[in-house]
Amino acid sequence: MAVIDENGVRRRLRIMLGSDKLVEDYIAANGFRVDNNKIQAMRSTTEKAVEIDDPGETASDDAIFTVFVKCPSCYMTKLPSHELKSKSQQIFTDRFGMPTYHALGRYKVVDYNLISVTVCPQCLYASPDKKDFITRDPAARTKEIPARLHQGELAAILAAADERATWLTTQSLDAMKDILPRTRTPEAGLASYELAILRAKIEFSRNVPFSAYKMAGYTLKKSVICRTYGMDEMPHLAQALKYYLLCFERSNAPGFQFEGHVLHQVIALGMRTGQLELAGSYLGVLDRSKMRLEAGKADAQVVSTFLRWYNAARELWADRENPDIWDVRAS
Repeated sequence: MAVIDENGVRRRLRIMLGSDKLVEDYIAANGFRVDNNKIQAMRSTTEKAVEIDDPGETASDDAIFTVFVKCPSCYMTKLPSHELKSKSQQIFTDRFGMPTYHALGRYKVVDYNLISVTVCPQCLYASPDKKDFITRDPAARTKEIPARLHQGELAAILAAADERATWLTTQSLDAMKDILPRTRTPEAGLASYELAILRAKIEFSRNVPFSAYKMAGYTLKKSVICRTYGMDEMPHLAQALKYYLLCFERSNAPGFQFEGHVLHQVIALGMRTGQLELAGSYLGVLDRSKMRLEAGKADAQVVSTFLRWYNAARELWADRENPDIWDVRAS
């Protein structure tokens, strides 16, 4: 008689159902036999509950509206993706271009940094960009717009679902209870961005352009969450610097406009983490990039974007003795 691999079945169910609680509910009702029809029925019930329970989609004072997308990795449907209504919040940006949100007019205040990442509770595929999910064409509601990642990358991301589930468990968080709802805690917000970083790392291992660039930006978002809620942001700033350096060294974000942004971030983060010598050396690299740009025939928009980041880096360096240099409202 064959021996049932209970741990293996639990891992498989965890990927398919996205929640330890749902796994135990399934096993209690059906034992360790994996029945796709029963799994799909449980998923459908859960998805309907999520859609019905999502609060405030039409409230006039709610700064958030919710759309539903499809996971391109495991194909789970009706994933809630939260978007910020235009002009609903006063937004301040720090020296790295990262936003914080404040109530404006009749709208309720919402920390969009906590809920900006859409996460599939089944395979824990995560991204703050809806283009990374399967969406509906607004001009033809029955037509789907595919995610921008290729099938090879999506298969690799799905293959690592168990690793993401294990990581989330180490954080004492549950995908359905903590990550999926709109009311995320700071810890759940940090975890959602870490799940996005884990996805981007797989992209980077497969040489996908802008993957290291995303890893750096997501890590900066983690630093903002930490700063907002009284946690130490410095480890995340130091890690973001490493990712931006990796991005520059591997030419992971091609184009002068992105090169200008990456170098600005390296200089700013070098200054913020007390590495003035590093920041100064990359200011020289930025100057040489400007010379190469001026020697070529770049598009006017590219030149404008590069110069914006170039001037911001120069102004930041000139202002390095200012004790309020990192104050958000002064940026």
